[in-house]
Amino acid sequence: MPRLARCLAATLAVLALLPAAAPARAEGIRHLRIGPALYADAREALVDAIEAEGLVPSPPSQFGDMLARTAPALGETTPVYQQAEVMHFCSARIAWQLARENPVNIAQCPLSMAIYTRPGQNAAVHLAWREAHGDSQGARAANALLERIARQVADNAGRAAIAR
Repeated sequence: MPRLARCLAATLAVLALLPAAAPARAEGIRHLRIGPALYADAREALVDAIEAEGLVPSPPSQFGDMLARTAPALGETTPVYQQAEVMHFCSARIAWQLARENPVNIAQCPLSMAIYTRPGQNAAVHLAWREAHGDSQGARAANALLERIARQVADNAGRAAIAR
């Protein structure tokens, strides 16, 4: 095998290992670690924070249960979450702002916030949410709302460390 081909093959092999070595950070995803906290307390604080904004959360998506149900069929043996749900909610005011700014912003609604714990790390609860895209008044209002909700959950359920 020529030297250049061996070098290219070695470089590709190393690059293929990189995602496994370091978790990828999705752009536009916010994360808040709350701890020490109990999942039930943080979940209740999340529902309370959404409702305190005058919003009504939809029934949550049982994301962790779905992964547990589908794991055997996919050959997955190591759980990612101990508990995991996604809460969806909508602010009519923000939805109108986003829609007026650009009709394709319909894809940004409803807003959602995930809450989860990791196996073996039950003293820490995590929140994760997608930031609204763009630098418009509607996107800034949506992001401010999500940030307020996250801070309220942290204040009511435990201490927090927020990251981008």
